Amino acid sequence: MAENSESEKYPLHKCIFQGDVKTLSSVIKTYNIAEKDKQGNTPLHLAVMLGRKESVQLLLAHGAPVKVKNLAGWSPLAEAVSYGDRQTISSLVRKLKQQAREQMEERRPNLVATLHQMGDFYMELKWDFQSWVPLVSRVLPSDVCKIHKSGASIRMDTTLVDFNDMRWERGDISFIFNGDQKPSKSLAVLDNKAKRYQRVGYEETELEIQDEVDILMSSDIITAQMSTKGITLSKAQTGWIFREDKRVRPALLVLPMILLLLLLLFS
Repeated sequence: MAENSESEKYPLHKCIFQGDVKTLSSVIKTYNIAEKDKQGNTPLHLAVMLGRKESVQLLLAHGAPVKVKNLAGWSPLAEAVSYGDRQTISSLVRKLKQQAREQMEERRPNLVATLHQMGDFYMELKWDFQSWVPLVSRVLPSDVCKIHKSGASIRMDTTLVDFNDMRWERGDISFIFNGDQKPSKSLAVLDNKAKRYQRVGYEETELEIQDEVDILMSSDIITAQMSTKGITLSKAQTGWIFREDKRVRPALLVLPMILLLLLLLFS
């Protein structure tokens, strides 16, 4: 009875587990294609893990989300990389790029409209990680993000460039988003030290996708998770003896705007 109830609860998972592509094709529009089982696996997770290539292609054709993680912190793409199936990896990377573009296009009008409605501002956002372990806090990352907003454009300056071999790489990088430009020209990255800039690609060529697949298949799989339970926010203060919170010009949407910007830049 338990097995029957489980299969009835996850009909798409059942079709994939049994390799029944015909039934999967007939019911795929009836049920939630992004439903997760008790392990947090979506139908796409399961299809990748079981090597059901035909089911993978069918799920992707119907818009199965690629950027989703199970309870172990693994995405379908990470699972595919672990099994080393180049065809499946390539299909997932293409779909991931497509879904990222579609999500950005969906968010873009509201983002640009909000930017135009807001007043211009400049602010600094300092963040750091702390640890109760002695001396550990010294090696944990920290940064002061400088954020400029003018019209529908935002510039964010940061010194954290990359993370390799358990070490943070420092630099002087600026992300510039211009909402008045076309999507293909709206986002650029400046390396202020090297005095170079590069526009963030909007659509990748097949060669670029295959290069990314090569990197994925030749690199270690790393999954990072961050707990938000210990996060605290505090206002900057001024004064030597009688300290008080710094006062800034009211900007009701500044913090949500920053979160949207970070989502736009790093999603």
